[in-house]
Amino acid sequence: VFSLRKQSTHRIQHEGYRFYICNLSADTIVYKGQLTTHQLWLYFKDLQDADYETHIALVHSRFSTNTFPSWERAHPNRYLAHNGEINTLRGNVNLMKAREGVMKSKKFGDELKKLYPVVEDGLSDSGCVDTVLEFLIMAGGRSLPEAMMTMVPEAWQNDVLMTKEKKQFYKWSSFAMEPWDGPALFTFTDGRYIGAILDRNGLRPSRYSITKTGQMYMASEVGVTNVPDNNVTQKGRLQPGRMLLVDTKVGSVIKDEEVKKYVSTSRPFGDWLNFQIGLEELHAAHKKPDIINNVVEKERVPVETDRRLIMFGYTVEHINMLVLPMVKDRKEALGSMGNDTPLACLSTRNPLVYEYFKQLFAQVTNPPIDPFREKIVMSLACPIGPEDNILEPSAKQCQRLFLQQPILTLKDLEVIKATTYNGWKTHVIDITYPVCDGKGGLVPALDRICEEAASAARKDYTIIVLSDRLAGKDRIPVSSLLTVGAVHHYLIKERLRMKVGVIIESGETREVQHHCVLLGYGADGICPYLVFETISSLRQHGLLDSSLTDDIISDNYIAATERGISKVMAKMGISTLQSYKGAQIFEAVGLSDEVVSKCFIGTASRIGGCTFEVLAEEALQRHVIAYSDRSCDNQIILNPGNYHWRSGGEKHINEPESLANLQDAARTSSKHAYDKFKESAMNAVKYCSLRGQLDLKFPEVPIDISEVEPAANIVKRFATGAMSFGSISLEAHSTLAIAMNRMGAKSNTGEGGENANRYLNQEEGNSKRSAIKQVASGRFGVTSSYLANADDLQIKMAQGAKPGEGGELPGYKVSEAIAATRHSVAGVGLISPPPHHDIYSIEDLAELIYDLKCANPQARISVKLVSEVGVGVVASGVAKGKAEHIVISGHDGGTGASSWTGIKHAGLPWELGIAETHQVLVMNDLRSRVILQTDGQLRTGRDVVIAALLGADEFGFSTAPLITLGCTMMRKCHLNTCPVGIATQDNAVIESCKDILSGVKIEPIHINLKINNEIRTFATTLSYYVSKSFGEEGLPDKTINIKLTGTAGQSFCAFMAKGIHVELEGDANDYVGKGLSGGEIVVYPPHDLPDSFQTHKNIIVGNVVLYGATSGKAFFRGCAAERFCVRNSGAIAVVEGVGDHGCEYMTGGRVVILGTTGRNFAAGMSGGIAYVLDKEKKFSQMCNKESISLEAVVKDVDVKFLKQILEEFVESTGSNVAKEILDAWPQPLGNFVKVFPHEYRAALKKLNKKLVPELNSVIKVEKSVTNGPSIVDIEDSIPDVEKSQKNLDRILDKKKGFIKYPRNNNQYRKVDSRIGDWSEIHNHGEVKTNIKMQAARCMDCGVPFCQSTNGCPLGNIIPKWNDLVFQDNWKEALERLQQTNNFPEFTGRVCPAPCEGACVLSINEPAVAIKNIECTIIDHAFSEGWIKAIIPQHRTGKKVSVVGSGPSGLAAAAQLNKAGHDVTVYERKDRIGGLLRYGIPTMKLSKQVVDRRVALMKEEGIKFVTNCEIGKDMSPHSLLNESDAIILCLGSTLPRNLPIPGHNLEGIHFAMEFLEGWQKNQMGNNNVYLDAKDKDVIVIGGGDTGCDCIGTSLRMGAKSITTFEILDEPPVGRAENNPWPTWPRIFRVDYGHEESKLKFGEDPRHFCILSEQFLDDGNGHVKGIKAQRIKWTKGVGGRFEMKKIEGTERIFPADMVLIAMGFLGPENSIINELKLNQDPRSNIQTPEGTYLSSMNKVFAAGDCRRGQSLVVHAINEGRQAARQVDLFLMGETSLAGPGGVI
Repeated sequence: VFSLRKQSTHRIQHEGYRFYICNLSADTIVYKGQLTTHQLWLYFKDLQDADYETHIALVHSRFSTNTFPSWERAHPNRYLAHNGEINTLRGNVNLMKAREGVMKSKKFGDELKKLYPVVEDGLSDSGCVDTVLEFLIMAGGRSLPEAMMTMVPEAWQNDVLMTKEKKQFYKWSSFAMEPWDGPALFTFTDGRYIGAILDRNGLRPSRYSITKTGQMYMASEVGVTNVPDNNVTQKGRLQPGRMLLVDTKVGSVIKDEEVKKYVSTSRPFGDWLNFQIGLEELHAAHKKPDIINNVVEKERVPVETDRRLIMFGYTVEHINMLVLPMVKDRKEALGSMGNDTPLACLSTRNPLVYEYFKQLFAQVTNPPIDPFREKIVMSLACPIGPEDNILEPSAKQCQRLFLQQPILTLKDLEVIKATTYNGWKTHVIDITYPVCDGKGGLVPALDRICEEAASAARKDYTIIVLSDRLAGKDRIPVSSLLTVGAVHHYLIKERLRMKVGVIIESGETREVQHHCVLLGYGADGICPYLVFETISSLRQHGLLDSSLTDDIISDNYIAATERGISKVMAKMGISTLQSYKGAQIFEAVGLSDEVVSKCFIGTASRIGGCTFEVLAEEALQRHVIAYSDRSCDNQIILNPGNYHWRSGGEKHINEPESLANLQDAARTSSKHAYDKFKESAMNAVKYCSLRGQLDLKFPEVPIDISEVEPAANIVKRFATGAMSFGSISLEAHSTLAIAMNRMGAKSNTGEGGENANRYLNQEEGNSKRSAIKQVASGRFGVTSSYLANADDLQIKMAQGAKPGEGGELPGYKVSEAIAATRHSVAGVGLISPPPHHDIYSIEDLAELIYDLKCANPQARISVKLVSEVGVGVVASGVAKGKAEHIVISGHDGGTGASSWTGIKHAGLPWELGIAETHQVLVMNDLRSRVILQTDGQLRTGRDVVIAALLGADEFGFSTAPLITLGCTMMRKCHLNTCPVGIATQDNAVIESCKDILSGVKIEPIHINLKINNEIRTFATTLSYYVSKSFGEEGLPDKTINIKLTGTAGQSFCAFMAKGIHVELEGDANDYVGKGLSGGEIVVYPPHDLPDSFQTHKNIIVGNVVLYGATSGKAFFRGCAAERFCVRNSGAIAVVEGVGDHGCEYMTGGRVVILGTTGRNFAAGMSGGIAYVLDKEKKFSQMCNKESISLEAVVKDVDVKFLKQILEEFVESTGSNVAKEILDAWPQPLGNFVKVFPHEYRAALKKLNKKLVPELNSVIKVEKSVTNGPSIVDIEDSIPDVEKSQKNLDRILDKKKGFIKYPRNNNQYRKVDSRIGDWSEIHNHGEVKTNIKMQAARCMDCGVPFCQSTNGCPLGNIIPKWNDLVFQDNWKEALERLQQTNNFPEFTGRVCPAPCEGACVLSINEPAVAIKNIECTIIDHAFSEGWIKAIIPQHRTGKKVSVVGSGPSGLAAAAQLNKAGHDVTVYERKDRIGGLLRYGIPTMKLSKQVVDRRVALMKEEGIKFVTNCEIGKDMSPHSLLNESDAIILCLGSTLPRNLPIPGHNLEGIHFAMEFLEGWQKNQMGNNNVYLDAKDKDVIVIGGGDTGCDCIGTSLRMGAKSITTFEILDEPPVGRAENNPWPTWPRIFRVDYGHEESKLKFGEDPRHFCILSEQFLDDGNGHVKGIKAQRIKWTKGVGGRFEMKKIEGTERIFPADMVLIAMGFLGPENSIINELKLNQDPRSNIQTPEGTYLSSMNKVFAAGDCRRGQSLVVHAINEGRQAARQVDLFLMGETSLAGPGGVI
């Protein structure tokens, strides 16, 4: 019959018909219908027949998330009904299909193939499980219980209490089949057996009762059936991983222990396991270990010359920010403020294929897991290699390689490659192809690899290694991800996948995301060889701690990777890697169908995108950069700025220009500034986001503006994001609230809560009340009063920046204010677990929505989701759960801290999420029920309009409001170093209390009622009214007393306020006392239970009791189920036993447990105290001791409290357990264990106060006993600096250096010592002595403004080389410096340092001394002999002529020579250097420094021709004819004159004439020069040239020095119209001013002075200047106008006048002869963004192109012109673009 049904199903469906048989069985009948439970009996008439009898009934009444039910998908299935999710479904189904290639059956023989596919297409996850379960029973001969144990195993790997036999069975079973993993309660029957099994983590509720009359009732909650209490013998719940089984033939309940013992001993599993293979055996059997060691430990290529790194897409950020922290700290590195870079499909930086994949995550329908505190359910152990026939259990299943985790070391892989152990053999497949195949080589290479893999499997190879080791100059690697995906699916299609293990040997994979995607698409093991070799190389070459041996490196890296993989698995609710492998828990964004259908079958890729051709082109480009014959600038590892913004690098939405413009617009309310912001923001959005690819369609005739919603109303649709006080400062948090309240919009508390005085004491116009109050997994500060004072109550299911992850506020960040707000203790860490422990399903979310509606009937209930494929279906379930508001967040939202893996690779763009949600809700006729909001890097009105068009009604902003407050995107939130400081309710109850609630009288009242499980959230709305009337204080104890009998529904007494006392005789379901807010709960069993009923062995309350309780008291006579007192922060509770995960994340309060506990007790417990009765002395094994110590109860205060609370417990509940303890008191004290968290102990000591009055005399604090390393979440990498203050005083603190250390302003030698010589003014010695402290002041900003458009024109990677100097890593600092600047010795001396003006630190403090550090690096390098000539290995034969040897000409020459061209530089003067040689005085720039560089350039092959003026000594056309290209670097040399009367008098000179003549004389020329000795010198004009004239005149011996500046004297600080980060126009005292003041007693400058006439001495020589003071005023149109001040005329004596008023442009001789186009300022004209002039082959750079500017601009011009010349000549270039990025 089974075979007939399977064959008919396959055949008929194959013909295109819809065909499904519910069941075809002689033992069971399945009824299905879209019916309510009441309609069921009426619809099926046979159920009404009195003769119809059955000994079993299995009922599934579904809450349908999806409103498209179908016959096939409806429950029950043929064997089971299922409440939950199978998260690993795709992998399970793929592997089941693959098993069809190795399965055999004696029973079915050749007919077995007719049963294939085992899993038909189109089934739900439940249907898939059902078909496999049926197959194992019918074809595999398994009993129903054994089949269920195989598919849904317990968490056996880390269970120290599990019996040996059971563990052996589960391990054997793991060799045969991977778990079908996810939160699930399976109920099953075959007609004889009926039972249930719960997932390994107990994430679904299941309660049962057994009666004296021989009946068992099990349901997802208690009270579903009316069973007389006097007939009940047992009340229990199904525990995690346990099975409940009834044998109706025998008529007995078989306990979990019995059934599993029977199955575990039914075959010799222990003997079979002797055939398993471990890596240890392979290593031991290896015959040539010396060869392996030589391969692993050989000399490594230096990282800077290892071209493989570039070929595989490594960047400096990858090594420094991701890989090195993993090696050093054994954990992933942290980031913050979200992801604002382009999606991979929009990136221009050749992203790897991994970047196209986004991790999926659990939300609503199933929960994520906390992989650290609940690691007992996690496992990375997997068998790999050939899998045997699952239908015939034997030892053959065990003949596989069992890996404890999937990352293989170099030694491991070499052993596997060479092994012949037990007949195993390995085939290595080369996954590279020849470079000469070009873009067309990729797909044929994939086909060849797949065929070779299939051939190896057919030839009985046991392991396939897919290796890119042969990649290099002549071969391009195929992406290991494309390869493993294609091979995995090809082998599945060929039914060969289970014959081989697939291992990746790749230089490409290095970060956690890479490993996870490889595993998700079928890899069994991964050897990231280039990671190990790179780190080893760093150590061998002295760049890493020498104590890090290769073994330590691999161990640390693997440990960090294990944590990372566990975290990624856990966010999807998957607990075993065996199930995660091949499960494809990803969505592709931007990959075409051709790629997905070949390599990633079944993966969603909704927008299409990159083809194989594009992916091949990107790989080819990486290869070209790595192995170009002309090395150019690609000798160093690239750094495109994927994580931190970098000038010229990867685009970021939050780039400096947009940030500065937004702050300027917010500060000044300037429309012009906002328009600039809008332009820059829209440009960034265009490059980075999906919405940037969309164009708005406008009608031909626009509607009248009067029909458009007014702006004042539109802003009311806005909300700020959920940023907690604690993650941002109180000032920032409250400022956002005030702003939103003023404009009628809404602010959000975030999950950190809100202090009551902010919502209870509201100041008109300055209200700090947040309208949206969030309820998250942490339940921080969620009280009845908090909930009662909200407009919106938002349930945070996930966070955009890190969906599926939790977080933690470390203890040292929990101040008293934060602790008070969150109802905790200062100094005690606060954990936000990944899952809401009261939301494991859509039904649970609906319950919380109901709870919150009861807690505040006036509030709108909102649910926050994060965009991912399927979010629309989830949202439809949320809407049916009665939510009124849904938020769809994008993946790019901000966060205080998370691993980079989560920030970069989880979640999807909001554009996809909001569009899907809107459309699904419309299709389901649910759209009108809810308001939709979206958020995620929203910036401008265009973003809002697009969001609205896609379906959003409201709009959230987070990062942008923080930026307006001053945030500079430091991305240091996680380091705490921000530099800018930023309802079925019984109405009769309420009616009975109206006098109390109205305040008429406060006296106790008593109410008696009956209750059943349909009455949920009892007393919560009553608490709302109490809180609204009396606030946080509530009422006096026991003012309202309610006595109930019966079974209470879910969330009994949730958020119950102080003054309410509820007593229940009966039992209750899940979430009793959730958020208890001061009330008191007493629950005890009915009095008419049999005398034999033992309360401490029976369940009285369900899961997650007292979750997030903040205060109050709860007594339970009986046991609680799983997760008792999770996140309790202040309640006192007594119970007679608890399940797994008791007191998890607890931060306060006290708990007494008078019985056994489940596993993992106190995981993540950081506060409060628990007292556990441990008669059997097993509690230590059940306890997670990582954050707590276990002590005896001996202190008087503990003894006193314990006795007092037990007496109260007996009085309230009549507990026999407690009574027996008190009767024998104090003897039972020896059986109690005190659970005391380390952090809590330290916090109490530090604060010198106690949480509860009873502890006043208290706790003598002993030294804490550490049970092992504390496992916290991502933020655990942040140390408490206060703990080691003495060390920090001795050792420089880079993290907070900007706060601790002052700027060193002694960059120049002392005035009195330098004024008399021509040596350099720079104080090189002192600067270098203090350099590390100055480097420590650099904050390594996430958005380094110092290299923005307002900062360094070269895009110098300033934070990086500052950090390297701090680390004493001068060589690498030099490499970073030279990556962007050819001549740092020039800029470090003469540049005015715009980078320092844009430095983030300069907002509030003196800027980092960037210029000094730059100069010190290069000078140190020269002194150490590190700067050597680098002669190009390859010459192109192209000749390039550079006209002009100033900074732009020299930079162009250096770059073009590097590219292999023959470069000649022509200079009209007698020496090379231009401005550097003769325009800048010797004391500012030593000519020896210039000579040193010129000599080096000559040695590198550059030819210099002096005394050759092109256009005079040589024709430009002749030069053009003999050159392949010319670059004109003519400078801007025409000086601006002052044409006033007398300007032709002798003694009036241009500044450059004066400076050049003296420089030539100093160089030894026998020339006539202008001498200022004994003269009254007036310098007209300021700036650097004017200052140089002062310094030179003074040293010559001038009699007096005066300078005229026509503009106003600048302010000491920035003016309002001069905002940061623009160049600060402030009053500066440079070296010349300082020297002049010392010599003459005053600053030489006169501001606002107008020269009117040069005065003649009668001999044609100037004798003075007639000048007059002026003032500047704004005239009509806002332009400044100059006005003379009458009576201020004055004559200034002068023998020498130096005009330093700048330059008008280049000299025109060459320009005219070549007939080049000029711009209105007479500069050589080139198209925007290019350097090619109007004549072919003629390029221009420097001041002759852009106008008079700084040396640093000239160098940048030369570099970029050289890049364009190289591209012009060669068709490609590896010379660096802006910011040094290739």
